[in-house]
Amino acid sequence: MNASTAPHIPGIPDEHQPATGSAPGWPLVLYFHHVHPDLRHYTALTPRDFEHGLERVLEDFDPYEPSGLVAGDTPHRPDRPTVLITFDDGYRDNITHAAPILERLGIRAVFFVCTGLLGRRSEQPRQDHLTYEECDRLAADGHLIAAHTRTHPHLDLAPADQVSEETLGSLADIKARYGPGAARLFAYPYGGIPGTADLLADDVLAFGTVRSAAEPWTAGPHTIRRTYLPSGSVPAWDGLVDHWRAQWTGTTPARTATAPSAPAATAPSASGSPDGETHD
Repeated sequence: MNASTAPHIPGIPDEHQPATGSAPGWPLVLYFHHVHPDLRHYTALTPRDFEHGLERVLEDFDPYEPSGLVAGDTPHRPDRPTVLITFDDGYRDNITHAAPILERLGIRAVFFVCTGLLGRRSEQPRQDHLTYEECDRLAADGHLIAAHTRTHPHLDLAPADQVSEETLGSLADIKARYGPGAARLFAYPYGGIPGTADLLADDVLAFGTVRSAAEPWTAGPHTIRRTYLPSGSVPAWDGLVDHWRAQWTGTTPARTATAPSAPAATAPSASGSPDGETHD
């Protein structure tokens, strides 16, 4: 597949296709939820696939240092292709499985956590969350801990008072423990951006999902697009990375092509049923 072809991943609805990466010249931002050997979820990868995927991305993109997001009045914009790695929700496997791989590859990430769920433990990976102490360890290793609301509601469907409490409350929680820099970052649960997104301060960078358009961060600082390496589609990753690199240079895709894909993973989710349709 050549770089001018936009890959289309079979089995993924058009609105959740990952082929669109960043605006030309802006960092590619990838998001994950789980790195776990047994879990099925659309952004849950096995440790082996996670490491392979990052190694492939790093062939075309240098790691973006999260500190560059908050070091000055505006985020640092490198003059070369870079990738920012992010995790959503704050699951425990982020530290048990993902963090050692990030360390081996020299990557520091942003962990967007739900501050009201930290410390909740479960034998089910989808309900097993980091503790604040584990977040402290990640921060000590150079990662950033940032806000993803307190309890993970659909902000685009919630009443305005709940949106304010969940958004500003989680930012306050992060500021109290990790300082004002970390409190300048936010990620929307489910990628749902509320009509009251303007309640965020001007210096806050807020990240969506594939539901957001790829725009320069200066044009849409509260709606930054993120994309992902789709689980169960490892053979398609080469084409995706090539395409993301072409987008960074401003190459416009000439056509869409169906990417090769492996059979979807058959391991059940923590709830006992596949949840690949849930874009959270």
